[in-house]
Amino acid sequence: MEKQRVEWWKRRSDRLLSTGLGIALFTFVLMGMYAMHMLFGWNIPFDVLRICNMWMQEHGWLSVSHLLGTLVICTFVLFTGYAMDQCYGSYRAAQRCRQLENHALSERFNRRYYPQGEPIFIIVRHAEPLALTMGTWKRRIILSEGLLQLLDEQELEAVVHHERFHYEQRDPLRTFMLSQASFALWFLPVLRNIAIHYKISREVLADHAAIEQLGTPAGIGGALLKLVKSSRARMQLPARMIYSSFAETSLNYRIHRIIEPDSGHSPRLALWSVIISLPILIVLSVLVLWSLI
Repeated sequence: MEKQRVEWWKRRSDRLLSTGLGIALFTFVLMGMYAMHMLFGWNIPFDVLRICNMWMQEHGWLSVSHLLGTLVICTFVLFTGYAMDQCYGSYRAAQRCRQLENHALSERFNRRYYPQGEPIFIIVRHAEPLALTMGTWKRRIILSEGLLQLLDEQELEAVVHHERFHYEQRDPLRTFMLSQASFALWFLPVLRNIAIHYKISREVLADHAAIEQLGTPAGIGGALLKLVKSSRARMQLPARMIYSSFAETSLNYRIHRIIEPDSGHSPRLALWSVIISLPILIVLSVLVLWSLI
């Protein structure tokens, strides 16, 4: 039964990622067509937003037409600005981690848990418990001395396997792409909802990877419980980073799932976000069909 649930979470994760990126790509392509027409006068036959713009102008809705152009410009500014801010924040965070690195502990962890490749673990001198995978292509797993002091050997090993799952699956990059889309396309709240649920699904799968490696849920469950009980676990991670964090997402739900793996309870997308976003997508789809006639 547990194996079936894990497969369900994998399928859910893939569906959330493909749906979120698909909606974002569809919207960005439409806006890109509109931008090319406005800037260079390109007559693109499937430019849905241009057709919408012409229709509004014919009905005298010039203010709405101007708002449409403003929306396109703001969307691309937000998209680019978010990417630059996150990349710069990640660079600054990486530099800071290097300054705080405990080289002896980092070397020990790399020899023990990742001897076959380049060093991926960085142990930082920090009193608060911290475990995250940071970066996109050149990823690193960051652990703090406070975490090492808080957890016992089995719990620490579970956290290591959890973060290795994020590292090997490139979860920070995937999460970043969904977050960037939801930030830029703020008028489609379903994207933000999808990004949140995608993070939950990846954390659940990373927890399972740790359980599979150790053969018991005791390690990951104990680590989660200690982080919930520890007031220090309430530390605020910086938003200006590309990362996946062990202690940031749905701690209580993950503990419940470990205690009752067959409960069948799973978080659902907020219905209101779908109700708000769906009409926008339907209108765009209808306009696409209209442009093909």
